[in-house]
Amino acid sequence: MRRVAQGLAVGLLSVAAWGADSAVASADPVTCQQYDSHGSCVVEAGSTPGPSTQPLAVGPSRDGGATGEPSCTVNPAGTVIPCQTDEGWWLQSSQCYVQALVEQPPRDSAVWGGHTDGAVYLCTYYTYDRSFPGTNGFSFWSATSPAGPAAVDPAVLAEQALRTLTLPTPTTGRYPAGTMQDGQPFTVVNAATWFWTDAAAFQAVSARAEAGGVWAEVTVTPTALTFTPGDGAEPVSCPGPGAVWQPRDGVWSPSPVGCDYRYPHSSIRQPDREVTATYGIQWSVAWTSSTGANGSLPQLTTTSNATFAVAEVEAVVTR
Repeated sequence: MRRVAQGLAVGLLSVAAWGADSAVASADPVTCQQYDSHGSCVVEAGSTPGPSTQPLAVGPSRDGGATGEPSCTVNPAGTVIPCQTDEGWWLQSSQCYVQALVEQPPRDSAVWGGHTDGAVYLCTYYTYDRSFPGTNGFSFWSATSPAGPAAVDPAVLAEQALRTLTLPTPTTGRYPAGTMQDGQPFTVVNAATWFWTDAAAFQAVSARAEAGGVWAEVTVTPTALTFTPGDGAEPVSCPGPGAVWQPRDGVWSPSPVGCDYRYPHSSIRQPDREVTATYGIQWSVAWTSSTGANGSLPQLTTTSNATFAVAEVEAVVTR
């Protein structure tokens, strides 16, 4: 009984094969859709048709998202694989690694399809290292080199590197910096109110991100210290961290580095009779990369606030 079943199965397979051959033979003209690595036409009954003689190219994109690295996957599972191997570059649309044959077949070979331009490429399937040589790919002609995966974008890597940095906020140094009887800090009307930040907060910082053999390094450099006085006036700025006032500098004298502001009125009419000044460090952002590409990113500002009164001080003349 088992022999009868086996014989019937063999017979059905023969009929199926004959039907497939007849369908191919009836095509006019015969066009082979897929060639193996030896240039022989491959016909697979019951399988998904292979790609056309000119596979669709994968255009540039930022598939890698924030990392800047291209995404190469095997469908339908979506298994992530290397985008470049010894077998060529991954062609996502055709699900195989592609490279031009080192030894191009003769021009009269069927794989050329009568073309005299372009080149013949080998499309090698990703088989998880479980295949026999010469059985896991096919050859095809293409007028142009099929596009590989999107290159790693160093600008995206620079943005990623920037997100790893924590920029310091300015400290709120000020002179005059006295306190009233109730403990409220104050400065003085028409005096040169110095402002500064700790020099340690006014230093360049850098970070690097890497993906796909490409790196980008971002450098964030402080360019100015700003002071928004809080009385409605426009911000003032100076190019460095400012100078810390010392007694030898004299009472109410201007800052030698230009980091000062003169309040023209007291804060008596301000809410709570005080002002809230905002200190800011402005940062320029530049990046370089291993590809030679470089550029800049939008300027950043870190800020801190300080609240104090602006007091009128009357001079008392004694004899």
